[in-house]
Amino acid sequence: MSQSKLLSCTVIALAATIGSCGGDGGSTGPNGQTNGEFRFRAKIDGADWASTAGSERAGVPITLPGVFAITGTQLGGAGYTVVFQLYNIAGPGTYPLGVGVSVPGGSALISTIAGGWRTPQTGADGSITITTLTASRMEATFNFTAVPFTGSVTGTKTVTDGSLVVELKPTGTIAPLPENAGSKLSATLNGAAYNAAEATGTYLASGGIFTVVGNNDTRSLAISLTGVPATGVGTYALSNGSPARSIGLTIVNGAQVIGTYHSNMAGSNGTVTITSFTASRIKGTFSGVLGAVAGSGVTGTMSITNGVFDIGRR
Repeated sequence: MSQSKLLSCTVIALAATIGSCGGDGGSTGPNGQTNGEFRFRAKIDGADWASTAGSERAGVPITLPGVFAITGTQLGGAGYTVVFQLYNIAGPGTYPLGVGVSVPGGSALISTIAGGWRTPQTGADGSITITTLTASRMEATFNFTAVPFTGSVTGTKTVTDGSLVVELKPTGTIAPLPENAGSKLSATLNGAAYNAAEATGTYLASGGIFTVVGNNDTRSLAISLTGVPATGVGTYALSNGSPARSIGLTIVNGAQVIGTYHSNMAGSNGTVTITSFTASRIKGTFSGVLGAVAGSGVTGTMSITNGVFDIGRR
C-alpha cells in the first residue's frame, strides 16, 4: 500500500473514532454549532451538511508542528463524515487540497458506512483558506471535489461553501513549524496548469548536484543540475554535456507510464534559475521545451512555462 493511501485509510479510521466520541458536554445545534460558537459545515452536491456529532467541539488534536486532523460527522440524513488532513501549515493563508505530506496543504475525505471519497491528488482538487490560526482556534473556508476511494461508493462528490470554526487542543508542547518544512513545485505544461501533490529536493555539495522531483496523479517532473556552486544563485542552461543539466517529464496514469519528454532530446532547450539559496530553502524558476523520448508512447514536444520551485532543505 502506498504512503498516501495508508495515511488516508488511517484518517478514515480516525474519523470513525472521533465521530463516535461526541463532544465535551456542550449542546449541539442544527447548524453544527456547539455552545453557539464552534461549527463545521458545507454543501455536499448542493445539499446542506453540518457536523452534528459534536466532534468539532471535542477538539482538533495537534501532535506535530503544522499538522492538523479535522473531523466532522453528521448524525442522521446521509450521515457523511468529512475529514481534513493538513500538513506544513505555518499560519493563515490559502492552501491546496489534493496534496501529500511534503507540500503545504493537505487532503480531504468524505465517508459513509458504505465507503469513502478522497481528493484525487492532482495537486489542485480544491483549497482551504485559513483566516484565523492560533494555539487554540482555527477558522477557515473550503471547497473541493472527491472521487471514490474505498468501499462501494460511486460518482464524484462536490463540496462547496464550506466553513469551519474549530477548537485546537495541542498534545503537549508543539514547536513552531521549521523554516525548511514543506516544498512546492508548479508549472504550465503545454498550456495546462500543473501542481505537484508531492515535492522534494536535495543539494549535495560534492559535485554541486541539485535535484527537484514533483509528482501528482498524472505527471512526474524532475530537474537535475550538476556543477551548482555552494553560493547557488544563478541561471543554468540545460545541457547534455558536462556539467549535465536536465529536465524530464513523465506522463502517468496511476502506476502506468504513458510516455516521457526529456531535455536531452534533439531540439530541446531551457533554463533553471535559482533565485534564493539558503541553509533552509532553495527557490527558483524554470522553463523550456522538451522533446519526446523515442518509443516512449508520446510524440511532439512539451512546452514548460511559469515553472516555480520552493524546496525545503533537509
